[in-house]
Amino acid sequence: MRKKVLEAIQQHVAAAYPNEACGVIVQNGRAQQYIPCRNTAEVPTENFTLAPEDFTAAEALGEVLMIIHSHPDVVQLIPSEMDRIQCDWSGVEWGIMSWPDGDFCTLSPRVDRDYTGRPWVIGYADCWSLIKEYYSREFSLALGDYSVPLEWWIDGKEALYDDNWEKEGFAEISTSDLRHGDIIMMRLQSSVTNHAAVYLGENIILHHLSGQLSTRIPYGSYHRDRTVRIVRHKELMNA
Repeated sequence: MRKKVLEAIQQHVAAAYPNEACGVIVQNGRAQQYIPCRNTAEVPTENFTLAPEDFTAAEALGEVLMIIHSHPDVVQLIPSEMDRIQCDWSGVEWGIMSWPDGDFCTLSPRVDRDYTGRPWVIGYADCWSLIKEYYSREFSLALGDYSVPLEWWIDGKEALYDDNWEKEGFAEISTSDLRHGDIIMMRLQSSVTNHAAVYLGENIILHHLSGQLSTRIPYGSYHRDRTVRIVRHKELMNA
């Protein structure tokens, strides 16, 4: 990274401290430029939300090369799993600077990463986000986002899966017709459907349970007994 750009990042990070700073590096002709952006997070000392209009304005100046943010008052600069997930989603490199230490590290998006072994991060790496990515990569189908950073199923007042599977283009099928790509929807210690898995064939499912790593396991009696419905996307009916 060019010294002038790194100095601009340091100045912004120092000025924003103790909040997290955020911004982008753009390629403007032959020059690289750091564009400071606003952090609109509700708790800016703990995380960041880059103002969308600031990002749009930066894109107008040139190609976005890197998204930058800071980690204030950390003992050691280690990217969080949330950082890695959001870097994957962004599709561009990320840079993180600790402050007041001034250490700097970069992340690259993880391309074609395995579906298993992923840490649980509620609202960002859970059963639905896994299904959403699987459908995008394997079937080129875009599903709505029903991963939210709270345990909405606890009191039974919300039913995100029950209320939205038909809207997402799924139709219920018979258990006897189960095949690759079908979604198995379940109730696990809840009065509403709160878990879902992709059927991979040969009695294997891919899923991500709360608090655990994502995994492939046999579709055994525990999950069969808690299955509410099995659905297939209408685009896959004749596949």
